[in-house]
Amino acid sequence: MKKIENGHLLVMLIALLAVGQMAQTIYVPAMPVIAQAFHVADGAVQRVMAAYLITYGASQLLYGPLSDSIGRRPVILFGMGIFIAGSLIALFASGLDGLVLGAAIQGLGTGVAGVMARTMPRDLYSGSALRHANSLLNMGILFSPLIAPTIGAGLTHLFGWQACFAFLLLLCLAVTAAMARFLPETRPAGQASLPLLSRYRPLLADGNFVRYLLILIGATAGITVYEASSGVLMGGVLGMSSLAVSLLFILPLPGAFFGAWFAGRTRKSFNTVMWYAVNSCLLAGALMWIPGWLGVMNLWTLIVPASLFFFGAGMLFPLGTSGAMEPWPYMAGTAGALVGGLQNLGSGLTAWLSALLPQTGQFSLGMLMFATALLILFCWLPLSKRPEPQTV
Repeated sequence: MKKIENGHLLVMLIALLAVGQMAQTIYVPAMPVIAQAFHVADGAVQRVMAAYLITYGASQLLYGPLSDSIGRRPVILFGMGIFIAGSLIALFASGLDGLVLGAAIQGLGTGVAGVMARTMPRDLYSGSALRHANSLLNMGILFSPLIAPTIGAGLTHLFGWQACFAFLLLLCLAVTAAMARFLPETRPAGQASLPLLSRYRPLLADGNFVRYLLILIGATAGITVYEASSGVLMGGVLGMSSLAVSLLFILPLPGAFFGAWFAGRTRKSFNTVMWYAVNSCLLAGALMWIPGWLGVMNLWTLIVPASLFFFGAGMLFPLGTSGAMEPWPYMAGTAGALVGGLQNLGSGLTAWLSALLPQTGQFSLGMLMFATALLILFCWLPLSKRPEPQTV
């Protein structure tokens, strides 16, 4: 793989994002244990992930324009301080409501990581280098969800579910210290001074930006609803152990890793790769929903469609992010806030909706994943008729 400039900054971004990614998935194997400890239904524990994602997404809408105004470093350190407070609340929660509150505050803090994952690459790169950097960043981001459930299963088995949140607290303290010591300021000089929220107006008025944004929302929501449901379906319905759930949870994730790698390395045109991604998600949504109609659910009816959806989404993340961010070099923080914020806010609301639906089979999961795939298709159709973006 060709060398890319400022690789050390990408590594620091991946470390920052690892905190947020692990906070979302580390306790998935412990969901049945948490439900039993708090005397609630297994499906109710999905509220923890939903609360985290909603605040994770919503907070980015503030962090983005704020970082355009005062810089990237101060908002990163401020956000990590909030995450530390949320981790402490979750660690000592005595009921599900307290755990949901702690997760919501965690998301409020790590929203800054979601913004910076899209903003700082645009600070540093443009054109094909931006697409390549986004591909590498998405590949790196996928590593922490691969290991987080396994860590969570081991910690839960040895020390109880609270150990998952103790681990997140220690990880955040280490990453925050490293950021305070080594992270430079990357905000471009000479940015126009605009009122905080008025920065969103030109972005939301741009049809292409909004379509790429909705594509990313669909891809993230499809993955999230699977992540939120898989622990319940495998552990609560299929009766698998927390260790088995943690190992099976990661099986679809290499699909997303390979999708991101393929999007960054292939010589095929931007539009061609986008069609590969869209069709993969559509087929995956259908394959997840059809067994639900037939009343069938087993390991393969969950893992195979999920892997195909993750592969399509893995391509969509670097391509869609590059397509949305490329035209806005001097509003990268605000654009990154909308891309990351609404992407995760939408996925959080989808996870909350999933928690309200029946969790006795994969019908609800398949219905929601197919709906997100249709959203991706309908937004891509008009974009596919336009000239190719300059990210290839």
